[in-house]
Order: sequence, then C-alpha cells, then structure tokens
Amino acid sequence: MLEQLINVLNIIFSPLMVFKPHISLLIVSSIITVLVILLNRVFVNDKLVKEIKQKMENIREQLTRAQKEGNTEEANKFLSEMMKTNSEMMKHTFKGLIVSLVILSLFLPWIKNTYEVTYKGVAVAKLPFTLPFIGSNLDWIIWYVLVSLTIGWVFRKMIGADYA
Repeated sequence: MLEQLINVLNIIFSPLMVFKPHISLLIVSSIITVLVILLNRVFVNDKLVKEIKQKMENIREQLTRAQKEGNTEEANKFLSEMMKTNSEMMKHTFKGLIVSLVILSLFLPWIKNTYEVTYKGVAVAKLPFTLPFIGSNLDWIIWYVLVSLTIGWVFRKMIGADYA
C-alpha cells in the first residue's frame, strides 16, 4: 500500500524533480502547507473559534481577579468554566487536526523516500549562515519544517486565517 502511494506521488511530482532538491522540496512543502491550511479553513469555523478564544480570555481575567481577591469558591467556578470552554474549543479544532494528520501521513513517507534515499548523507539545503543547534547543512526534514512554518505563517496572514 505504501509503495503504491509512493509510486503515485512519484508520478504526480516527477516534473518537480528536475529542480535542485531544496527548490523541489520547497515547492512540495509549500503545496502541502497551503492544502492543509485551506482544508482547515473548510473544516474549522474560525469565527466560532475566535469567539471561544475571546470567551476564554474573559474567563481568565475573571479567574485572575477572583484569585487576587482570595475568593477560592468563585475562582474554582471560573476554572471549571474555563476547562469546559477549552474542551469546546478543542472539539471544534479537532476536525482540522485530523485532516492535517491524514494529509501529512500521506505525503511524509513519499518525501522521506524521495529526499532521504536519493540524497542519502547529502544536505538538501545549505544555508549561507549557521543556525543555532541546526548548522548550515539542512537535511530534508529540517528544510521541510522551516519552509512549512514560513509559508504557513505568510499564507495564514494573506488569507486572514490567523485565529490559532
């Protein structure tokens, strides 16, 4: 099954393999990141999540005030309400998380197979500077994560999906 999936993705993404590995992985990880964000946009009601976050902030303020006043009974009430609200938020964002995990579980084996096997022991990207704890030679997973975080942040800002 995994081998068949890898073969199908090889066919789909074979035109990208003419580029250098850092460019092709940048394109692939950008496509995956944008796909995940768009599907999250479909499955997660961002207006509702923003409302829940605002409600949690109000409860947090009331909880802090009650704790400063030394009113443990009221603080416990707000703490219980905060836990219920947090549970509600998790329920609404869980669908998006599941969709993201499914997409990543489909693509990451192919990426690993393509970039780890093909470029075994060779850095996929070389930076002109050194990152702390990482260095300047990046393997496929570090390059994928850096590109995904950057593209994800920029794309969320562009489409206004910055509720998380």
